[in-house]
Amino acid sequence: MNIAVATSIFAQNNFDPFMTIEYAEENKIAAIQFFMSKNIQDDSAKIEKIKNSCQSKAIKILCHSPQILGNVSADTAHCDALSSLFYEEANKYCIFHFDETAEIDAMISDCEKLVDFGITPCIENFYVDKTRYGLVANMEKYLSFFDRISVKEIPVIPVLDFPRLFVEQFTNFHPIFLSELLIQKFTRKKIIIHAIDSVSPHQNREDWCAVGRGIVGWTDIFEYIKKQGVFAEYAVLEYENTYFINESIKNLKK
Repeated sequence: MNIAVATSIFAQNNFDPFMTIEYAEENKIAAIQFFMSKNIQDDSAKIEKIKNSCQSKAIKILCHSPQILGNVSADTAHCDALSSLFYEEANKYCIFHFDETAEIDAMISDCEKLVDFGITPCIENFYVDKTRYGLVANMEKYLSFFDRISVKEIPVIPVLDFPRLFVEQFTNFHPIFLSELLIQKFTRKKIIIHAIDSVSPHQNREDWCAVGRGIVGWTDIFEYIKKQGVFAEYAVLEYENTYFINESIKNLKK
């Protein structure tokens, strides 16, 4: 499993990509998840500099789009910018939030068109309606989406943000069980993990802590991933500073 950091670790510096590259190199971190802001999208020279810097330092690239799956492919400028961030031999893993309000057909069509841009769509579980009904409906749609993606053999990778299942609104719904439901769907398949931890289900920024120190059941989650033969290609640390990074990496490697 490759460990990555998101450019959010320099949130106080406008998600500075070059500070993140320097940090990753100094700390021997394998990969970076960049955020394709409008500022970066409109600066082709900056995109080229990010790409060349990562390639020269052998840092793998992922990219997180601010757009939600459903009609991303209609924004040609955005898709071209996403695709151009990656050096030639790299997998173009671009992350989009799942839209619980969109039709599955529309999201599948969007994925097919994103693939035409050379992008591998990576779809993150994302919950807006945090009621019991909303959670059930969202998970059912997310898993159905991947069933149909599998039948069509479209190269789409699930991005599982397990901490989202440990928020205050879901504590009565057995978050470990919900996590196992997601993991089980992707037996013998590839996933990407988004990782933080928190000392409280409120998950306010001041509650965050190193992975393995909080309420998210990371030990159980990774044991079940191993049991189900799921291949976690990346674990991306999405903190908003560098304070918990080294301890999180140490705990993830255990």
